Amino acid sequence: MAGAAVINGGEQILEQSLEGALNAWVELMEPLRSADLMAQVRAAGEVIIEALARGNKLIILGNGGSAAMASHIAAEFSGKCIRDRRPLPAVSLADSATSITAIGNDYGFDQVFTRGIRALGAVGDVLIAMSTSGASENVLRALDTAREMGLITIMLTGAAAPETLVADHVLRAPVKSTPRVQEVHLLWSHVWCEAVDTAWATQD
Repeated sequence: MAGAAVINGGEQILEQSLEGALNAWVELMEPLRSADLMAQVRAAGEVIIEALARGNKLIILGNGGSAAMASHIAAEFSGKCIRDRRPLPAVSLADSATSITAIGNDYGFDQVFTRGIRALGAVGDVLIAMSTSGASENVLRALDTAREMGLITIMLTGAAAPETLVADHVLRAPVKSTPRVQEVHLLWSHVWCEAVDTAWATQD
């Protein structure tokens, strides 16, 4: 009986969670379509397309769920998202547990991305950095390093992030819930990948 009660309660919780997520996305539709935010997303996407056209690369990073998305996004650029086209240079600095633990151990966790940027980054490359809170020290240091080196910086964050963030393009998901912020980041990233696929497929 106790097991059945847990199962029944779990079903109700799942239903409430699903309804809550769907309702949150309904509420997000209007702010996501705001002219200012749409213009910011387009501007960042144009930077990505132009950099890849020049032969520059994308460097993508984040912690936790954002690290998983960094790997996902890099794979879509080097592979494909919706259409066949030539592979494009994109790397996730969150992929190597060996590098992260070695750098974290030797230099500190706040440096785990900066050394990767110094090793791989070049003028004109694009850094896509993700931090739901906008306060992750290793992400902020990576942004500073990238800007010093002449990379173009795109910061994806949430509504609760500090107003003091410094990047060439700061895109704030108009919501505070961590899962919804990350989902918005993935939406924008997929939009950029789809646009790149379409642009390159018509040229190859």
